[in-house]
Amino acid sequence: MPMPETNELGPCSLVEAESIGQPGQRRFRLKAMNDDGEAASIWMEKEQLVALGEALENVLREEQYEYTPLPLDDLPQAAVFPLSPSIDFRAAQLSMGVNRDTRRIILIGTDGDEDDATSVSFEFDYRRGAELRRQVTDVAAAGRPPCPLCSAPLDPSGHVCPRSNGHHAQG
Repeated sequence: MPMPETNELGPCSLVEAESIGQPGQRRFRLKAMNDDGEAASIWMEKEQLVALGEALENVLREEQYEYTPLPLDDLPQAAVFPLSPSIDFRAAQLSMGVNRDTRRIILIGTDGDEDDATSVSFEFDYRRGAELRRQVTDVAAAGRPPCPLCSAPLDPSGHVCPRSNGHHAQG
């Protein structure tokens, strides 16, 4: 099987997680952009995003990285992500590595299309990794609240809870 050609963005100045849509119908993506303006959108399931956040947390813990917020006057100007990034696909697989020499996290996403695979690689420093981890947690938590009985997500109209044998709607 031929390996997909990897689009290498290199070091990225913008790496963000976001959700688009209403709770219960949200789509999730990871956005990355380098200093040359080359950008990628990697769409994924919520579970993939949460797993990415957990992997980031584990890497940062193993590397003994301690996050310290920048003073407000040292914050970089917010980058503007393009409306149509040059690389845009749904992730089938995400892989992560660490370059301890440069203290960077390397992320590789592949779409899984065997005939015409798309793959992107980019890297970011530990600080961005810690910020991304926090953002992933916030994005994932902003969805539907869990049912107190079964932990399944509650729709705005409530749901039929299996823990109550479905006899009455929880809401």
